[in-house]
Amino acid sequence: MDKVAGLFERLAVSALMALLMATILFGTVVVAWSLIEDLVRTHDLVAEPKVLFDIFGLFVAVLVGVELLKILRHLLLAHEVNTALVVQTTLIALCNKIITVNLSEASWTMLVAVAALILSLTAAIYALRHARL
Repeated sequence: MDKVAGLFERLAVSALMALLMATILFGTVVVAWSLIEDLVRTHDLVAEPKVLFDIFGLFVAVLVGVELLKILRHLLLAHEVNTALVVQTTLIALCNKIITVNLSEASWTMLVAVAALILSLTAAIYALRHARL
C-alpha cells in the first residue's frame, strides 16, 4: 500500500508541476505582451503609475508560480516539504498583494493584518535560518 501511495504522490505532483509550468509559460507571455503593448501605446516614454503597478503585479504573480514550482520539485526529489521555501513563497505572494492593493480602497484593518503577516513571516524566516546553524 505504501508503494501505491508513493506512486500516486509522484504522479499527482508531476501532474501539478506540468500544469504549473504551462501556467508560468502562459503568464510570462502575458507579462511580455502587456509590456510590449504598453511600450507601443506610450509615445513620450512616460508610463502611468497604474500601468506599471499592473505589470509589476503580473510579474510577481509569475514569480510566485516559479517559487511554487521549486516547492513541488523539492517535494518530488526529497519527499519532504521545505518549510523555508514555503515561507519565502508566502512572503512573495504577500508582496504581490501589497503591490496590487488600492490604498484608497483598503481598510485599515486589512493594512494592519498585512503588516502583521509580514512581521510574522519575517520572524519565521529568521527563526528557520538560525535553527539550521
